Amino acid sequence: MTSLCDFGVGEGHWSLGLANAFRTLKEVTGVDREPEWCQRSTKKYAELAPHVLYRAVEADAHATSLPSASFDVVTAQTLLMHSLSPDVIVAEMRRVAKPGGIVICVEPVNHLGWVQTLELTHYASPSERALFCSIWLRFLASIKTHRGDQDIGLRLPTLLSRAGLKNVRAWSNDRVTIEPVGEFSLEFMEHELSRGKTRAELIGAGISEDELGFVGAIISRVRDEKPPELDYVLSAPITIICVGSVF
Repeated sequence: MTSLCDFGVGEGHWSLGLANAFRTLKEVTGVDREPEWCQRSTKKYAELAPHVLYRAVEADAHATSLPSASFDVVTAQTLLMHSLSPDVIVAEMRRVAKPGGIVICVEPVNHLGWVQTLELTHYASPSERALFCSIWLRFLASIKTHRGDQDIGLRLPTLLSRAGLKNVRAWSNDRVTIEPVGEFSLEFMEHELSRGKTRAELIGAGISEDELGFVGAIISRVRDEKPPELDYVLSAPITIICVGSVF
C-alpha cells in the first residue's frame, strides 16, 4: 500500500492517522471542495508527515475527475453523512481505487447519543418520553432529507456492497466516557434550541411551537433534576468503520 486518497480531507487528521498505520505509504492525495481545507491540509502534511508526498485537489467528492484505478487506499471520514447522494461518493471512491486496493469509510450513528438523554428523563411519563422521541425522530428525518443522514454508519455495508466492493467488513469504536451526573451538561442542546436556524429547521420538519416549548421544558428538567439513582453518566458515541476490497 503506497498510495492513498482522502475524500473530504479537511485538515488531514484522518489520513495522517492512516499514514502512521500504513507505514509503506509514499503518496497521499487529499480531496476537498473548499480551498481553505486544501491549504490547511497541505500545511499539516508538511509539518507532520514531510516524508509523504502530499497533494491537495480542490474537487467535489461526487465527481473528482481523478484518474480511475489510481490509489491503493481510498477513504472518507464523516463525509457521507453530509451528502444527499452518498452512493455517488462511494461509487466515485470505488472508481479511483486500484484493483487489489481497499475503500475505508468511517461514519457515525448519531441518534444513539440521545438514548442517554432519554435515560435521564426519569420523571417524565411514558407518553411524555414517547413525544420527546417522536419530535427528535421527525427532526432527524428532516435533516436526512435536506442535509444528509446523521446515522449513515448503519448503512455503510450496504453502500459499499452496492458499489461493487467485496469482502465488506465493519467494526465499531469502543470509546466510552464517564461523567459525574452532577456535571452532565445539556447546554449544547439549549444552545441549539435557541438558534434561529435550528428552530427554523425544526418548524420545517413539522414540529410546532408548542412541541418546541415541550422539548425546552424537558431539557430544563433534565438539567435541574438529576436522577438520584445515578452517580455517573456514560456516554458511548458510536462510529462505524467499514472496509471493502476492490477486485
